[in-house]
Amino acid sequence: MLLDDLIEVIEELRRRIANHGPTLSVSETRTRVALIDPLLQVLGWDTTDPSTVIPEYDVSGRKIDYALLGQNSLPVAIVEAKRLGGLLQPFLKQMTYNANIAGVEFAGITDGDRWELYEVLKSGTSDVRQLLNLKISSSSSHLSALNLLLLWRPNLASGLVEPARVPVAASPSIDDPVSPVSDSIDWVPLSRFVALKTSDRPEFIRFPDGSELQLLSWYGLVQQTIGWLWSKGVLTSDNVSDFSTKDSYWFHTEAIHPSGKPFFSPKPVAGTPLIFEANLSRFESTKRAKILMSRCRQDLSRVHFGVMRK
Repeated sequence: MLLDDLIEVIEELRRRIANHGPTLSVSETRTRVALIDPLLQVLGWDTTDPSTVIPEYDVSGRKIDYALLGQNSLPVAIVEAKRLGGLLQPFLKQMTYNANIAGVEFAGITDGDRWELYEVLKSGTSDVRQLLNLKISSSSSHLSALNLLLLWRPNLASGLVEPARVPVAASPSIDDPVSPVSDSIDWVPLSRFVALKTSDRPEFIRFPDGSELQLLSWYGLVQQTIGWLWSKGVLTSDNVSDFSTKDSYWFHTEAIHPSGKPFFSPKPVAGTPLIFEANLSRFESTKRAKILMSRCRQDLSRVHFGVMRK
């Protein structure tokens, strides 16, 4: 299973960082060979296969450390490498510039321990464009694996990066218990979840069919709920209007409210033709997730949020 292999590699990388950090931090080459290449390999990016990855990719005379190729043999993402412990922040502007030259939407930068991934064509600050910010040495192997699935080859090669779906051996029935992805996560039913000002954002959402998705933001509660309901056929174009007011839509096929005003923060819902309004607080996101499930006649007690245990 991919997740098992990925966790095994991450644990080995953690050992290398702990035991050989000073040696690996001497140069970018050592970092790439010992830390970056093995992770890309297990994520499906064979760094020895030029049909999959081109190291030192040349674009207008500029060398890009890794170009990750899609099915059409064109880059779908680039990765810039730095030596272990080297600074990343000063090179974000260079990374973005290189991504624009290469004509790719996604760009990553790493020192083999810290991994950052950005949606470079998205408007806004780097914080808004950031999809991944992970430090392997200080995160649990399980959570690191789930976050790093954003870089999984079928994900990136599709040109549409989606939050990680937890692989399972078989789809469990609604009544089958599903083991937590980590011992440090508590699963709270949506029916009992309350978003307080001090509440931490849930890390995962588990739906009644046992599928689990990673949550990268509070509005992700609504985004993933819409996507799941659509995939089950209980939310369709026929009942989209049930989730609107006289002046505004919660989501629609066009990012325009009935009032004629554009959505303030439009976000696509993967696997659907829908765009939803993502300008939501933690309270409103939780409320809308509950209303969506209830109006589509789903049992809120069978939807769970995975919250990190303190």
